[in-house]
Amino acid sequence: MVAGDSAATRRQSNAYTQALASFTEDLGALRIDHGNPSLRDIEKRAPSGRPLSISALSEVLNGKRLASRDFLIALVQVLITYDDSHQRPASLNDPRLEPWRARWRELQILKNTAKRTQGSDRTVHPPAETVDHLVTTSAAGPDRESLPLPLPEPEPQPEPLRIFVAMPGSTMGDTAEWPHIPAIRRNLLDPVAERIGQQIGRPTVLSVEKEKTATGAIHRSMFSEALEADVYIADLSGANPNVYLELGVRWALRDGVTIPICQKVSEVRYNASSSRVIQYGPMPDELEDSIRQITEAAVTGLKNPQRVDSPVRDGADFMLVSRESHVSLQAEIRRLREQQAEDLINAARSEPSLVRRTSLLQEAVARNPASSQAHYELGVLRRKEGRYAEAEDLLRTSVRLKAGFAPAWRELGVTLSKMGASDEAAIDAFDQAVSLDDHDSETWATLGGLHRRRARNERRPGSFDIAQLERSLTCYLKSGKLSGNNLYPLMNVARLELLLAGARKADTGPAIDRFKQLELLARFEAQNTGWSDPWALFDLADTMLLTGRREEGMAELRKAVALIPPEEQEPVLTSVIGPLEDVLAIDGLLSPEATDAVRQARAEYRRFLS
Repeated sequence: MVAGDSAATRRQSNAYTQALASFTEDLGALRIDHGNPSLRDIEKRAPSGRPLSISALSEVLNGKRLASRDFLIALVQVLITYDDSHQRPASLNDPRLEPWRARWRELQILKNTAKRTQGSDRTVHPPAETVDHLVTTSAAGPDRESLPLPLPEPEPQPEPLRIFVAMPGSTMGDTAEWPHIPAIRRNLLDPVAERIGQQIGRPTVLSVEKEKTATGAIHRSMFSEALEADVYIADLSGANPNVYLELGVRWALRDGVTIPICQKVSEVRYNASSSRVIQYGPMPDELEDSIRQITEAAVTGLKNPQRVDSPVRDGADFMLVSRESHVSLQAEIRRLREQQAEDLINAARSEPSLVRRTSLLQEAVARNPASSQAHYELGVLRRKEGRYAEAEDLLRTSVRLKAGFAPAWRELGVTLSKMGASDEAAIDAFDQAVSLDDHDSETWATLGGLHRRRARNERRPGSFDIAQLERSLTCYLKSGKLSGNNLYPLMNVARLELLLAGARKADTGPAIDRFKQLELLARFEAQNTGWSDPWALFDLADTMLLTGRREEGMAELRKAVALIPPEEQEPVLTSVIGPLEDVLAIDGLLSPEATDAVRQARAEYRRFLS
């Protein structure tokens, strides 16, 4: 590697590593300054639509990786307001977030620079004479004594090869020609172990179950050897049932190396007789041949680890892993699926194409079927498309996976209301959302919309249930208070005050004046979003239409409709047209100019819907 390039790479890498460490330390200090909340508490207070999983929080707060910007800002939103009494994440416009955005940007630049520098390195080997020179001059200078060379590290010793023998514990059987078990160990098994070690080049350990002296049940030891022994020799002489049991366990657990032996092959019983069994005996020629065959079988199997000599596992489509490895692997797969699903959800949020957004969320659900957030996001998308049955199924799955997920309960209530399900079912979902989080302004606003729809009397057009209108007004007032007087609830408060005044035959002037005041806020909201938010433009159009300014209102209306994707127009325009039809249902509620303007707007909406 070129020395200059290597030094530059190290500098860039060190700069990023040090900056990330400092950043992590400051993030930890911020957590401590605001009450040092647990990861579980942080997860519970994550902003709506931006989950903070415990595993990801742990990695970020321990400096294992740099979080995405959205993840970081959501975390800081929670931390800087954690010890506040209202317990709500800070707004995205909170000025305290700006330093963290700036620092994230600096870290990302350092990270990218380090990656580019590493990619530009090339390996360049200096000439041999340069290496010799460097070694010589570094070992001893002209004015100092030669330093002793360090001793070479000892080579690691190979792991001993474990050879286990399952054999009868007391007798080799009535027909055995060689009944003396210690002699079998000394003259057959020990030479086999020695020759295997010589040919493989590893020390060997020979173990016979009957020779073990540890107290307690022997089954654990027996079956442990069936799993762990490198070479397993099963002596079937005498048809001992325990040996057959141990051999069956070995065949079930390991592909190899397993070697059945017997003094009389003709006496091998059961299905073991279909396997190759090596015969042995005490006579010199026979004994030597047995030692050779057993050794060859073991060495061949050890040198060919893919070879399967187990009739149970031969051709079977499964493998054996430890319980600990399985649990660890499942946990890692689950973590990766959660991370993949989270990445897909984040990508979907910034994807302008509805088709691509839908595809990303469907993949997120497929990658992590246990992701409540993925089901929620896709459910909201389906609801906006007017595909209410699919939306209901997805949102019910979301709350089943995470019963305390308030936004999913809220969206389920909206979906049930839109699809014409019983109002009680929708209200139950909203009540669940409010019980989990009564500080969510959007839940109160959508509940207000449901009560307003219930106030309409389908049998008597122009009449309204005043009690339901009052409940709707209460919900929107609560939403406005929680949202810091956001335009959406304020506009609905004005609409409901107008309807209530008309239903009670009261003066509508104050309500009309409120629309004139709200026009300034609606214009500011539309301008603040770069005239790209259709809902702000719809509200601006309503302030003009309801005060009799038809041409101006129609112009803003058409701008708003143009911003809505065609596939979303039906549910959106159906939602927008409802409040206008409400004010037209009460005769004399508006001035003639305003009535004409609203009627034209309704006709325009119907034209788009057709």
